[in-house]
Amino acid sequence: MNSRAHPSQSGSSRLWLATALTLIAITIGFVGRVGGLENLVYDYFQRYQYKTGSEQILLVSVDSRTERQKNVWTGQQFGEIVKVFDRLGARLIIATQPLHLPDVADEDQIRAIEHLQEQAQRVANESGSSNVQTDRLTEFRKKYDDRLALAKQLSLSNNILLSSHFTNFASEGRSIKNCAPHAVNVQGTDASALKNLNRVRHLTAPPTIICDSIYGIGFSNFWPDDDGIIRRADLVINADGIYLPSLALATNAAMDSKNSDTIVAASNALAIGEQIINTGPGLQILNRYYKGTIDKPAFKEVTLSSVLSGNVAPETINGRIILIGESTNSSMPGLATPIDLHMSPLTVTASILSNLLEGDYLLRPDWLPVLEIGVLIAVLLIALVWVPAMPTTGALLMGVILAMLVLSVEAWFLVAEGIWVQLATASVFTVIAIWTIQAWKLITSQPEPTIRSQRQAINFSNSGTQNKLDLEFSVLRQQAPSEETKEKMYEIAMLHGKAKEYARAEKVLMHIAELDEHYRDVKEILNKLSGARGKAPTRRKSARNNGSLDRRKLGRYEIERVLGRGAMATVYLGRDPAINRKVAIKTLALAKEFDAGQLEDARLQFRREAESAGRLNHPNIIAIYDTGEDDDVSYLAMEYFKGISLLEHARSDNLMPGKWVLELAARAAEALDYAHRQNVVHRDIKPANLMYHAATDTLKLTDFGIARLTDNSRTKTGIILGTPSYMSPEQLSAAGVTGQSDLYSLGVTIYQLLTGNAPFRADSIPKLMDKILNEEATPISKFRNDIPRCVDEILKKSMAKKPAQRFATGREMAIALRECAKTF
Repeated sequence: MNSRAHPSQSGSSRLWLATALTLIAITIGFVGRVGGLENLVYDYFQRYQYKTGSEQILLVSVDSRTERQKNVWTGQQFGEIVKVFDRLGARLIIATQPLHLPDVADEDQIRAIEHLQEQAQRVANESGSSNVQTDRLTEFRKKYDDRLALAKQLSLSNNILLSSHFTNFASEGRSIKNCAPHAVNVQGTDASALKNLNRVRHLTAPPTIICDSIYGIGFSNFWPDDDGIIRRADLVINADGIYLPSLALATNAAMDSKNSDTIVAASNALAIGEQIINTGPGLQILNRYYKGTIDKPAFKEVTLSSVLSGNVAPETINGRIILIGESTNSSMPGLATPIDLHMSPLTVTASILSNLLEGDYLLRPDWLPVLEIGVLIAVLLIALVWVPAMPTTGALLMGVILAMLVLSVEAWFLVAEGIWVQLATASVFTVIAIWTIQAWKLITSQPEPTIRSQRQAINFSNSGTQNKLDLEFSVLRQQAPSEETKEKMYEIAMLHGKAKEYARAEKVLMHIAELDEHYRDVKEILNKLSGARGKAPTRRKSARNNGSLDRRKLGRYEIERVLGRGAMATVYLGRDPAINRKVAIKTLALAKEFDAGQLEDARLQFRREAESAGRLNHPNIIAIYDTGEDDDVSYLAMEYFKGISLLEHARSDNLMPGKWVLELAARAAEALDYAHRQNVVHRDIKPANLMYHAATDTLKLTDFGIARLTDNSRTKTGIILGTPSYMSPEQLSAAGVTGQSDLYSLGVTIYQLLTGNAPFRADSIPKLMDKILNEEATPISKFRNDIPRCVDEILKKSMAKKPAQRFATGREMAIALRECAKTF
């Protein structure tokens, strides 16, 4: 015996080993291939941080397309702007775009030209010809004087920072070496710390006379990631051997008047006086972008035109850092960032500057990749050691919870500590690893599917024939009575009889007899079945077992008369003698409808659901007062409501006006929204469970108390709890049922109330299921030209195959219905 068991164990071990190796391979693959996923998570958390930038920063936006501001970036115009801000008390004035400064001859060149001009003039006088160079010389002199005046103004202000921009070609006289005094000090810095810096060949810079007059200069370029999103900021670049700071870094340094000329680079760090800025490789930081709120934007902003026209209060500008740049409405192209795909360069620069001023930037230390791989290995160990011994449901739930926990750790580090720990990979891998192992476990432990799993998957092969007949009967009993439906139900009863399923056959025949007691030989067959049941010692003929009552009392309630009968329930008009209140009493013979193994669970579930539904207090929901059990009959005492079910208006010859249907459906959606917020899902919304009283214009939803019994799918007498025509795809597939499932059923109900037919019809249950799962409903506008298009849109959304694509809440659906009703 042992020699035969041994190979099985060996095979199982090999299987688990293969699983482990597969998971390891997936781990290795994930480490190098999910950067895109990590970026998505990073961007997501950035979008939901409603922080604001530094209060020291004021954005001055320029729309250079307007006539008055089109020359803002010329030297002469910018000099005038500087005077205005100086007068208003600006602490620093930063041009975030390079100034347009044409080449101008210097003083020596002009003197040489003047000397040549004098000689030329003498020759011209002697020969009697004119000299055309006089105007050009005057123009040279004026440009030089203007440049000299600008330099004097910038030097006098002593608070100006200009920007530089890299180009693809060199410009004579505009080398960044003109501004070398403003470069970063890299003396003593390890060469390896500088090798990862971004390098640019040509960087335009102002002439030497301007560089010598300004407080500082910095580059204003940004380098996006591979997906085009700007997440990082280079604080220093290598430009022709000059290590130039970014405009934001130069501005930050200028705030420290004692050390503004000294920015010292080290390995993954920069020093400005006593301030240490820790960086990542290549002296980069991760930007934290500011989204702000409606009431408090990310940065305070004014327009240049409003400042020049005197419409901005001096205190708004006094003592602040003024960033001047193109607005998002101008011709300046926007930059893609995690929170805005069209952010202006002005705002990006302001964000980086605020990061430096507030120490608010994000980092990825060198040791993080080791930690992240360690987390992946830990997840793998958990999956291989503990998960196989766990129950399937518990393991799957643990996978989701563990993944959310890992993702929460990433969120905490990012938001609270400013460290980007990339754990999205570990989070996704957690779910994949645990679910893969559970799938492998199911495959190895359950090679043959059970009859129960076949039924849950709605597979009618082999012994599923009875299930098919039960579902067909469940659909037929919801349809309007006709000779065709009675004939089909009769055939179902005969097939049950041939299979010796007499209880099922009797239930179908009883329903036919309620519709037409003289139909064919139904009465005779029922008498035979009743007689056979009476002779059986294990069966007793009892009105209670039918869920019907011939006596006049149930519990403490007095029974007056029958209000209606269903497939497995009877509703009575009763009276509560304690307070003399009329009640509707619904009875269910659970002992007859459920097997002994399911009966106790059904009773417990019935009581729990009745208690949950009893807590619902809404004007559009039938109130449940009490629940109990008398012998084998379970009952609900409910609010007595005189209305009729909307099934009466679900026929093409008795439809209600379309506007009326939408209004009633909106009330039903609001009632469902209330129930869902109380964690109660109906599971069986259909016209028959919507009651309406026209005299008082009141709509009520009923049958909340027994809805949960649909989880059992089918009773032992073949009654299907729930109606397939109104079921959502996830209900038919035995997946999780949520509030969106009710909204799907409500959409089907609206469809039938407007057309007289369900959206999906077929001559067999398998075909019906296939249509619900895979086909789209025909728009109502194809049948009725008096129905507005918005109805089609609402129904398409409410009957979407995936719950996530439907209305999020009943209230949202109700709003859409009422808005649509206004268009009638």
